[in-house]
Amino acid sequence: MPTQQDQTERRKELEAFITQCKRGLRHQVRGDPEPFVAVWSHADDVSILGAIGSYAQGWEDVRTHLRVASKTLDWTDVSVQRLFTTLSGDLAVTVVLERMSNAQAARTLRVTHAYRREEEGWKLILRHANQVTPDDEAREHAILSDGSTEAASAI
Repeated sequence: MPTQQDQTERRKELEAFITQCKRGLRHQVRGDPEPFVAVWSHADDVSILGAIGSYAQGWEDVRTHLRVASKTLDWTDVSVQRLFTTLSGDLAVTVVLERMSNAQAARTLRVTHAYRREEEGWKLILRHANQVTPDDEAREHAILSDGSTEAASAI
Protein backbone atom coordinates (compact mmCIF):
# COMPACT_ATOMS: atom_id res chain seq x y z
CA MET A 1 0.00 0.00 0.00
CA PRO A 2 1.48 3.36 -1.00
CA THR A 3 2.24 5.82 1.77
CA GLN A 4 0.54 9.22 1.95
CA GLN A 5 3.71 10.78 0.56
CA ASP A 6 3.72 8.27 -2.33
CA GLN A 7 0.07 9.06 -3.08
CA THR A 8 0.77 12.80 -3.03
CA GLU A 9 3.67 12.33 -5.45
CA ARG A 10 1.56 10.11 -7.71
CA ARG A 11 -1.23 12.68 -7.74
CA LYS A 12 1.25 15.41 -8.78
CA GLU A 13 2.61 13.17 -11.53
CA LEU A 14 -0.94 12.34 -12.64
CA GLU A 15 -1.97 16.01 -12.77
CA ALA A 16 1.08 16.82 -14.92
CA PHE A 17 0.21 13.92 -17.21
CA ILE A 18 -3.44 14.99 -17.51
CA THR A 19 -2.19 18.42 -18.60
CA GLN A 20 -0.05 16.68 -21.25
CA CYS A 21 -3.14 14.71 -22.39
CA LYS A 22 -5.13 17.94 -22.77
CA ARG A 23 -2.37 19.44 -24.91
CA GLY A 24 -2.38 16.27 -27.01
CA LEU A 25 -6.16 16.41 -27.36
CA ARG A 26 -5.97 19.99 -28.66
CA HIS A 27 -3.66 18.77 -31.41
CA GLN A 28 -5.79 15.67 -32.11
CA VAL A 29 -8.96 17.67 -32.75
CA ARG A 30 -7.09 20.00 -35.10
CA GLY A 31 -5.87 17.18 -37.33
CA ASP A 32 -2.47 16.48 -35.72
CA PRO A 33 -2.71 13.13 -33.89
CA GLU A 34 0.90 12.53 -32.83
CA PRO A 35 0.94 14.46 -29.51
CA PHE A 36 -2.19 12.56 -28.41
CA VAL A 37 -0.87 9.25 -29.74
CA ALA A 38 2.24 9.83 -27.60
CA VAL A 39 0.32 9.77 -24.28
CA TRP A 40 -1.09 6.27 -24.84
CA SER A 41 0.23 3.03 -23.40
CA HIS A 42 1.53 0.61 -26.03
CA ALA A 43 0.00 -2.36 -24.19
CA ASP A 44 -2.39 -4.84 -25.77
CA ASP A 45 -5.14 -3.98 -23.27
CA VAL A 46 -5.71 -0.34 -24.33
CA SER A 47 -9.12 0.57 -25.74
CA ILE A 48 -10.89 3.50 -27.31
CA LEU A 49 -14.62 3.89 -27.76
CA GLY A 50 -14.74 6.94 -29.97
CA ALA A 51 -17.35 9.64 -30.25
CA ILE A 52 -17.66 8.88 -33.96
CA GLY A 53 -19.25 5.57 -33.01
CA SER A 54 -16.33 3.24 -33.53
CA TYR A 55 -13.97 1.45 -31.20
CA ALA A 56 -10.52 -0.09 -31.20
CA GLN A 57 -8.66 -2.42 -28.87
CA GLY A 58 -4.93 -3.06 -28.59
CA TRP A 59 -2.17 -0.55 -29.20
CA GLU A 60 -1.81 -1.00 -32.97
CA ASP A 61 -5.55 -0.61 -33.61
CA VAL A 62 -5.90 2.31 -31.17
CA ARG A 63 -3.00 4.15 -32.80
CA THR A 64 -4.53 3.62 -36.26
CA HIS A 65 -7.94 4.74 -34.98
CA LEU A 66 -6.49 7.95 -33.51
CA ARG A 67 -4.60 8.81 -36.68
CA VAL A 68 -7.56 8.18 -38.99
CA ALA A 69 -10.07 9.97 -36.72
CA SER A 70 -7.82 13.02 -36.46
CA LYS A 71 -7.99 13.49 -40.24
CA THR A 72 -11.75 14.11 -39.93
CA LEU A 73 -11.48 16.73 -37.17
CA ASP A 74 -11.12 20.50 -37.49
CA TRP A 75 -12.17 21.99 -34.16
CA THR A 76 -10.48 25.30 -33.43
CA ASP A 77 -11.57 25.89 -29.83
CA VAL A 78 -11.39 23.22 -27.14
CA SER A 79 -12.11 23.39 -23.42
CA VAL A 80 -12.12 20.61 -20.87
CA GLN A 81 -14.24 20.68 -17.71
CA ARG A 82 -13.19 18.02 -15.24
CA LEU A 83 -16.06 16.55 -13.25
CA PHE A 84 -14.32 13.75 -11.38
CA THR A 85 -10.89 12.27 -10.70
CA THR A 86 -9.98 9.25 -8.64
CA LEU A 87 -6.58 7.72 -8.02
CA SER A 88 -5.80 4.37 -6.42
CA GLY A 89 -2.27 3.05 -6.57
CA ASP A 90 -1.17 2.86 -10.19
CA LEU A 91 -4.64 3.39 -11.71
CA ALA A 92 -6.65 6.58 -12.13
CA VAL A 93 -9.89 7.65 -13.81
CA THR A 94 -11.19 11.04 -14.91
CA VAL A 95 -14.63 12.05 -16.15
CA VAL A 96 -14.76 15.27 -18.16
CA LEU A 97 -16.84 17.31 -20.55
CA GLU A 98 -14.96 18.31 -23.69
CA ARG A 99 -16.44 21.27 -25.51
CA MET A 100 -15.27 21.88 -29.07
CA SER A 101 -16.24 24.41 -31.69
CA ASN A 102 -15.26 25.95 -35.00
CA ALA A 103 -16.88 28.56 -37.23
CA GLN A 104 -19.57 26.10 -38.40
CA ALA A 105 -20.46 23.94 -35.39
CA ALA A 106 -20.04 23.05 -31.74
CA ARG A 107 -20.23 19.85 -29.76
CA THR A 108 -19.88 18.57 -26.23
CA LEU A 109 -18.50 15.13 -25.40
CA ARG A 110 -18.84 13.18 -22.17
CA VAL A 111 -15.49 11.47 -21.73
CA THR A 112 -14.06 8.90 -19.36
CA HIS A 113 -10.32 8.33 -19.35
CA ALA A 114 -8.46 5.59 -17.48
CA TYR A 115 -4.75 5.90 -16.81
CA ARG A 116 -2.10 3.47 -15.63
CA ARG A 117 1.27 4.25 -14.11
CA GLU A 118 3.83 2.26 -16.08
CA GLU A 119 7.64 2.11 -15.94
CA GLU A 120 8.00 5.28 -18.01
CA GLY A 121 5.22 7.12 -16.12
CA TRP A 122 1.48 7.62 -16.51
CA LYS A 123 -0.14 6.46 -19.75
CA LEU A 124 -3.66 6.61 -21.13
CA ILE A 125 -5.25 3.15 -21.39
CA LEU A 126 -8.93 3.92 -22.10
CA ARG A 127 -10.94 6.67 -23.74
CA HIS A 128 -14.71 6.40 -23.88
CA ALA A 129 -16.42 9.42 -25.46
CA ASN A 130 -19.93 10.11 -26.59
CA GLN A 131 -21.63 13.25 -27.78
CA VAL A 132 -24.16 15.09 -25.65
CA THR A 133 -26.90 16.24 -28.00
CA PRO A 134 -29.34 19.09 -27.38
CA ASP A 135 -32.09 16.43 -27.13
CA ASP A 136 -30.11 14.68 -24.39
CA GLU A 137 -29.79 17.92 -22.45
CA ALA A 138 -33.49 18.79 -22.88
CA ARG A 139 -34.56 15.30 -21.75
CA GLU A 140 -32.34 15.46 -18.68
CA HIS A 141 -33.54 18.95 -17.82
CA ALA A 142 -37.16 17.81 -18.10
CA ILE A 143 -36.55 14.79 -15.86
CA LEU A 144 -34.67 16.79 -13.26
CA SER A 145 -37.12 19.67 -13.15
CA ASP A 146 -40.25 17.49 -13.09
CA GLY A 147 -38.93 14.62 -11.00
CA SER A 148 -40.41 11.98 -13.30
CA THR A 149 -39.72 10.33 -16.60
CA GLU A 150 -43.17 11.25 -17.95
CA ALA A 151 -41.99 14.77 -18.83
CA ALA A 152 -39.05 13.32 -20.73
CA SER A 153 -41.23 11.01 -22.84
CA ALA A 154 -42.95 14.06 -24.35
CA ILE A 155 -39.64 15.21 -25.85
